[in-house]
Amino acid sequence: MFKIGFIWEWERAKEIYPLWRDGLRAALEHIEKKHEVDWLLNEAPEKEYDWLLTWCDSNSNFSKNFSRYEAKRAIILTTNPTNHHNLQGFDIIFCESSVIYDECRMMGLRAVKAFGTDEQFFTPDTKVKNDIKYFYPATFSPWKLQSDIAHLGKELLCIGTIQPDGQKEYDYCEEKGVQLKEGYFPIKEIRDYYRRAENVIIPAVHGSERTVLEAMSCDILPVVNNERNIRTKTYIDEFIVWNRKHNKGPRDFILANYSGKKYADTIIKAMEEHDED
Repeated sequence: MFKIGFIWEWERAKEIYPLWRDGLRAALEHIEKKHEVDWLLNEAPEKEYDWLLTWCDSNSNFSKNFSRYEAKRAIILTTNPTNHHNLQGFDIIFCESSVIYDECRMMGLRAVKAFGTDEQFFTPDTKVKNDIKYFYPATFSPWKLQSDIAHLGKELLCIGTIQPDGQKEYDYCEEKGVQLKEGYFPIKEIRDYYRRAENVIIPAVHGSERTVLEAMSCDILPVVNNERNIRTKTYIDEFIVWNRKHNKGPRDFILANYSGKKYADTIIKAMEEHDED
């Protein structure tokens, strides 16, 4: 049995934790069934662990400072590894997409593709009326590109916080008549928006893989930015190939390939194989 400390590096971690429900949390809860997991939430560990696990990007000072801990270290890498030096202190790099995985491997890092969603939480509900034409859950920021779909006007619902650089994005959507909800929302409310939506549309230029998998888990095939966001496009392309073979829908694709348990199994297997080397 492993003793794992999960450190969530975010100053608002304790505030956001009750609202958080995604594939990583589902994976860790699966891991907890057989291993010890402490949720440290932006705190330094006070006891010995077999593994310390964090979730951040390579440019974070936290990822650089993480190497001061004596335990074996692993990171769930949320962005492409632009800062190779900060990743040298990690024994395993868990990658959320094949794009990140390929880049890590080219850098000679010990990388493992590991990602998933909470398919037990994000479920379809056929009894819910589809009264939202288009839905996009994302923080308001220039790279999220709400402005690219603002022409959809009142048929579009955008929800999320306004980042320091995102006020113009929000104001432009408001000018175009987009339905807007600003702030942090209980995850059940976000799930209900997925269920009510006819379409989930994701114009972001990078990231947003979680949104893709959550929508697919609710049996919606989202529309993504094919020209600029290879990380979301990869999942759609993968589904299309899988669908040709199995002739099943987005949710079945998630159950077969990106469940929380599969995510957990990949993490533990990589840790076990590291210890065997």
